[in-house]
Amino acid sequence: MLRPLSFDIQKQDSEIEAARWMPLEEYAAHPFVEKHEQFRYAARICLEKRENGYIGFSAVPATSGFSSKKTYLYFNYSDFKQ
Repeated sequence: MLRPLSFDIQKQDSEIEAARWMPLEEYAAHPFVEKHEQFRYAARICLEKRENGYIGFSAVPATSGFSSKKTYLYFNYSDFKQ
């Protein structure tokens, strides 16, 4: 598990000023998102909502990048195009 080297937080205005929103397609194609099931599902939910008017949800078992334990992500899996 990652642990901080220090709790001394130093604000970097230049980093904050450079922050930007990532386009949804770029986020969905990011290797970390593609590798981890919950992030992949979350990206697909957002894309489906925007492109196909996705509504509704149900419990879908998934694993995260942080644990092999099954958790549940709530969305309507049957609306996803395979």
